Amino acid sequence: MPAQVHVRERAVVALLSVCVFFSVLNTSMFNVSLPEIGREFAVSPARLGWIVTAYSLLFGVSTPFYGRLGDRYGLRRMLITGLSLFSVASLLAAIAPTYPLLVICRALQAIGTGAIPSLGTALIIRHVPEARRGAALGITAATVGAGAALGPTLGGLITQFLSWRALFGVSALLGLAVPFARRLLPPSRPADSRLDLPGGLLLTGVVAGLLIGITNIERHGLDSGLVLGPWMASLLSLLLLGWRIRTVPDPFVPPSLLGNRAYLLAGAIAFLQSGAHFGMLVLVPLLLDRVNRLPAFEIGLAMLPSAAVMSLLSPLAGRLADRLGGLLPMRAGLALWAAGMVLLSSVGAGRSAVLVAGLLILCGAGMGLVNSASTVVVSALLPSERVGLGIGLYNMQFFLGSAFGAALTTTVLEAREPAVDGWNPLHSGAGAGFSDAFLITLAASLVASLLAALIRAERPRAEQAWSAELPQGGERCPS
Repeated sequence: MPAQVHVRERAVVALLSVCVFFSVLNTSMFNVSLPEIGREFAVSPARLGWIVTAYSLLFGVSTPFYGRLGDRYGLRRMLITGLSLFSVASLLAAIAPTYPLLVICRALQAIGTGAIPSLGTALIIRHVPEARRGAALGITAATVGAGAALGPTLGGLITQFLSWRALFGVSALLGLAVPFARRLLPPSRPADSRLDLPGGLLLTGVVAGLLIGITNIERHGLDSGLVLGPWMASLLSLLLLGWRIRTVPDPFVPPSLLGNRAYLLAGAIAFLQSGAHFGMLVLVPLLLDRVNRLPAFEIGLAMLPSAAVMSLLSPLAGRLADRLGGLLPMRAGLALWAAGMVLLSSVGAGRSAVLVAGLLILCGAGMGLVNSASTVVVSALLPSERVGLGIGLYNMQFFLGSAFGAALTTTVLEAREPAVDGWNPLHSGAGAGFSDAFLITLAASLVASLLAALIRAERPRAEQAWSAELPQGGERCPS
């Protein structure tokens, strides 16, 4: 390969990795500033939750939309649009004089940053040859772990020594990536297909109903009308979306994706494993606080090694996927994560914080393998003309799973925390409720492992030649 092409490829991966890092950092560093925001604007905890709910809802909805718009109008164009919106919204949030305006700016931030997960991954899939694609995806996955690990500490320092408004100034720096995106990413050729806006709105209804119900679980319980009502609306939207997919010539969600068994299995794995992992990430700080009585700083230190291992292993997992195919490292990662969770439930909950931190490393290592390898698996299952939407829907399932997992595990913990004896016969001592909640995450991960065993090498059914914007061609199947 010519040296100039290789340098450009590396520059594209670096650019997209920076975008992913800032998008994760924007989320992870913001939550620590919520108490300061509440005090400045004198808002109640319930109203303060609006800013979190609005961001989560619009981020989850916009991700598949950007994927479809990227396939229709060009990945480069839509990524630049999202980055520009995100940066402008960040600057406006930094000077927002009232709380409602801050919520609106945060919502616009979510709409902008929703472009990054699906379009960033899709651009790597399209512009990096298959032989090196796993390594590139591994690098971007590593930045996810880095952003998640650094965010709370950085957010706390900036909020304490400067102001919560300065956090939005940091986020606005992502706007500097726009000229580089214009220079490095080749222009995209718009597709001939029309955009099925009603279908997109129905998909929005599906996602919005699910997320609204999920956010109400912790406060109102699973049997509340504020949970079941939005879920019923989501189910109705899903039924109408299915009807539209069958009756219009070019629906928002193409039947070819829904007919791809391996792709559907990969999406289910993403939902289950992200739910398990993010449920664990919610439970462990609560365990270390309520049972081990650690201060916030020491809780962060206990969780840092796991995040570091996940970031370090992600590029390695990508390179392994390039050599061996994505399925083997993905299955190994799922098994490693489950082993860590068995130990956390059996001998970790209620014991030494050092032991908990050590067992978390197993989960971090497993998730590091899963993140990169699973994306390689999905990329090999998508035809080039559907890569934006395919990755967008996949990331949507990952996001929904993380939200549902966090809500479900805290609900289980609330119900089981007073228990003296847990469900796990290998556990003894304090923390029985946490041991039980860890078992819920383990069950989800084990189901994900079973689904991973069902995936076989499949080629995209509608695979076509690469479009003119791509120098490479061909796809391979996961192995």
